This record gives sequence, structure tokens and C-alpha cells, in this order.
Amino acid sequence: MKMELLLRRLVFVSFVAFCASSATPELLGHMEPLGKQRPGPEDTIDEYNTSHPLSSERFYNEYMIKRRPVVLRGAAVNWPAFSKWTDEYLNSTYGQMELRLEEKVEGESNERLPPGKYGIGRDSMENFLSGYQSPRANGYIVGELPEPMYKDVDVVPCLACSSIYNKIQEVNFWMTSKGAASAIHRDAFDAINCLLDGKKEWFFMDGKYNDEVYVIHRAKYEMGGLSLINPKSVDLKQFPKFADVKYAFLSVNPGDCLFVPSGYYHQVKSPGGRNMAVSILFSKMPRSVEVNTCSPEPEHSKPLDEAGVYLQYPGTGIMTMGVLDFEMFRGIVNNFTLQNGGRFTPSVLLKALADIEAPAEGYETGINLEADPERRRITKRVFSVLSKGKQRWLSLAELEDIPTETWQEAISIMEPPDPSNTYDFEFTVIDPQQLSEAVDGFFVLRKTMSREQWSILYTDVIHGSEYMASRIFDQINPDRKDTLDEAEFREKFEGVVEQFQSEDQLLEISTNETELIRRRAHGADGEDAEDNRGDRDDGDDSDNGDNNDDGDDDDDDGGVPDDDDDDDGGVPDNDDDDASSEAQHTEL
Repeated sequence: MKMELLLRRLVFVSFVAFCASSATPELLGHMEPLGKQRPGPEDTIDEYNTSHPLSSERFYNEYMIKRRPVVLRGAAVNWPAFSKWTDEYLNSTYGQMELRLEEKVEGESNERLPPGKYGIGRDSMENFLSGYQSPRANGYIVGELPEPMYKDVDVVPCLACSSIYNKIQEVNFWMTSKGAASAIHRDAFDAINCLLDGKKEWFFMDGKYNDEVYVIHRAKYEMGGLSLINPKSVDLKQFPKFADVKYAFLSVNPGDCLFVPSGYYHQVKSPGGRNMAVSILFSKMPRSVEVNTCSPEPEHSKPLDEAGVYLQYPGTGIMTMGVLDFEMFRGIVNNFTLQNGGRFTPSVLLKALADIEAPAEGYETGINLEADPERRRITKRVFSVLSKGKQRWLSLAELEDIPTETWQEAISIMEPPDPSNTYDFEFTVIDPQQLSEAVDGFFVLRKTMSREQWSILYTDVIHGSEYMASRIFDQINPDRKDTLDEAEFREKFEGVVEQFQSEDQLLEISTNETELIRRRAHGADGEDAEDNRGDRDDGDDSDNGDNNDDGDDDDDDGGVPDDDDDDDGGVPDNDDDDASSEAQHTEL
């Protein structure tokens, strides 16, 4: 009996050993933080310092063109901001500046953006500084640097090429405490990120790993993108290709600046206490740089407030963060104009706009963007702005002479303000049904509503901001009564609920408002262009290049339909196009 029991035990032990030896090996770094999926960093990042500086010519040739990150140790230590920007200084000097908020751990929770003094995702510097060090603080500043703060910031010497220094897209500002972390992502613009306080830890992954990083969405020219992978716990069973991604790791300290090429994947952690950085964004179109303006010798830093910055945010009002790359847009338009024999016409513009929105290979939708009636209507408006409503086609030289301000106006029609850049953003993130149900529940228990009770209901139950709670109650209670009974409250409440719209609906409103502003500025019926209508013909793409109106009705407007109330500056209608002029603005 004992022998039989012993044999059974031996068989069991042998079976267990066999199973263990036959089991699938554990995936390296599965469900562990980013960086544990490889034996260690396998890529490296070049470094320069103040004793061994990087010239603008070398930066352009070795890093910007080749899309390689590079770190500049100590490049920002002499900026005024480096020594001046204490909390006390920021509060006393820039306390009224308004800034964007994001959640501290990007993409980790399903919660909406944190509320600030001016609504969800928007705060004043003063209000932010009063609470950002609190353990309960769940937001950090990430948005456009207000233009009044430019005077404390310099542009690093390697950006001294005049065609970079004078063509900066926008300047952003980061500030947090107690740690923050980004998702794995890539940015839409080239950027120089300069750390002024704290520490940042960067994981870099080459942009060639598109499939392995599992980006959410890709368009033909889209260099930005967000990965589906959680960097705190990488699921290699769900995302097996990520195991093949090599990475570089870099710690950045106060005063260091880092070049982050557009399209290069990265994840950033800001451990510890106070953390502050400035990022200078410029075009991802390196061919737009005039290389002869770049010096082979290292130069001195230049003041940011003397640089050419396309999108300057004054510190209050509508923000412009995330607008289309100016140089990319110009480059695409120029390419299509060259293909059309050097003539810029509405049809050329329509092709360029469709090309900008086209999906990447493998992500095609089958939608003909050039046939979309709304894009064709917008094309007419944009062309009218670029041609000043006085010409039916432009030569390449005339196109290149269009001033920056005119391109900005044109892009504002193509891309009306993103809701998150406005004071009305909260109307797109609060569920109107949830709001109505909360009010119904309140009046089951009570007969009247005071301002204080409404504020508590809106902020604690609906998780809205005190700013919007006050705005709404003022609309409901124009007579400024202390309390309202249910009938008085509901009289105005339904109109308030209607303001809470989807982001698409708000964007539609912004589109119409942008067009209205433009039309008022230029004459509702295009009077400023009346005297010169017909000076130029759109021209057939195959004609002899004559830019005079020959009276031929077969104008090459690319089938772009006219709008009866559109200030199209004389761009002729295509008689064969039956697209309705009643079409309403929709999301672009």
C-alpha cells in the first residue's frame, strides 16, 4: 500500500514537472509598466551642452530633416523665466491669465477634464496656483503660453534660422505638481520642450513603429496620434506587436531642452513635486526652411517676443491651440498649384483641402471628399479670402506673396474654433438628460431652488464647474431673486438645457459665427470686390495661360458650386452643378 502510494506521488510529481516544462514562456513585461517589455533601452539620444552647443545648420541637417530627437543640456538656464517664474511671481504678474487644464494621468480615467475658474478645462493662473499642490488636485496646465509671458522666454540657438525663428506655429506651457503622466502618443508638430523646474522622464519610440504602437487613428498628413496601450500596465496579449518596439529612455532636468520630432512616439512622466516647461512648436515641413539662413556656427539665444509666432494667445478669450500647420497647408497648396501649371484656382484649392483630410493608406473610407457639398462651399469662401475677392485665379508668385494674416483668416474658415478653446466647451461635455433628471429629482424633495442649492446640484451631482453653474442660474433667474419656485425655475430651464449640445453641434455654431464675422469685416455682399469682378478668368487647366476673361462660360472652378449669399469675390458658378445653396454648415 505504501509502495503504491509512493508510485502515485512520483507519477504526479513527474506530471507536474512535464506540464511546467511544456508551458508557454511568460511574456516579458506583460502587464508591467512601459520599459519592462525589453531587456533595456536599445536606442540612444544625442546630447549637446553649453560647452558643446548645437548650431542651427547642424540641427537642421542632422535632426530636423532626419527626424531624430536631441537633448540640449542647460540650454534654458539663462532664460529670465528660469529664475523668475516662482509661484509668487507668476501669481502677481500673470495671475489673471487664463489657461487650459488636463487630467494629471492622461487617458487613465473616464472622467471629464477638471473644472477651473472659467469652466471645465479652463482656469486662471491665480486660481490654479492656489490649489495645484493639494493632494486632491487632479488637473495640470497644458495649453498656449499667453503672449504677455513671452518676454521671459528665449528661443534656443539651434532655432536661429530666420525661416524657423519667424515661423513658429505656437508656444505651449506645462505646469503641475505631485506627478503627472501622458499616454503613449506622437505630436503633430516639431517641438523644442524646455524644462524650467522639476524632472521629466521620456520614453522614445521611433515613428516607424506605427503598427506596433497601435495608434487610434491615422490620416495622410496626420503626424499626431494616440496609442491604445496603457503605459502603466502593458497588455502584451492584447497588443503583442509592442514587444518588438525598441525604445530610448532619457531624464531631463531643469534648464534642459529637448527636440521632439513630429511623428516620434513618446511617453512622458513628471515625477515628484513642482514641474514646469515651455514648448516651442514649429512646422513639420522641414523643406520650408531656408537653409541659407542657418548658421554653421553656434549662436546666442533670441527673445521669443521678437520671434514670428503664427498663433499668439493674448491670455483671455478664444484660444487657438491645435490649428492646422500653416507651412504644411501652404506646401500642399503650392504642390497642387504647380501640378496645375502654376495656376491657383478654386478647383486646385478643393483638391488641396481634400488631400489634407485624406486618410492614410489602409484607412480609406471610400468617401469622395471633393464631392462633399459643404467642402465645396467652404472652398469658395477660402478662395475668396486668399484672392481678396478680386481675382479668379492666382499665379504661383501671387500665391507666395499672400501675407500670413490672410492665410490665418483662410484657415479660420476651414477650422472654426475647437469647442475646447472656447468658454462654451462645458456645453459639450455635460449630458443634458442627466441635468434634467437631476432637476426632476430635486423638485421631488423640495419646492424651491436657491442659487446655493443649484450650485451644489450642478457641481456635486452633475460635476460641472461653479463658473457655468453661476452663468446658468443667471439665465434662469434674470430678476436676481433669492429663490425660485419650481414653476419659475422651469420657465427658463428648458431653454438652458437646449444649450447643452454635442461637440458637432457646437462646432456647427462656431462655423456659422466665424463666417458671419468674416462677412461683416469684408462686406456682406462682397462690395469691396465689385469693381474688379471679371478681371480674371479661372482659366481652363489646359489653356494657353492667358489670365484675362475671355467671356467663356466654361470657367474652371472645379465644379465648386456658388452660394447665392456667399461673398465669393467673383468666383463663377458651375452651371452643371446642382448642389443646393441651402446646405447648412456641418463639422469639417
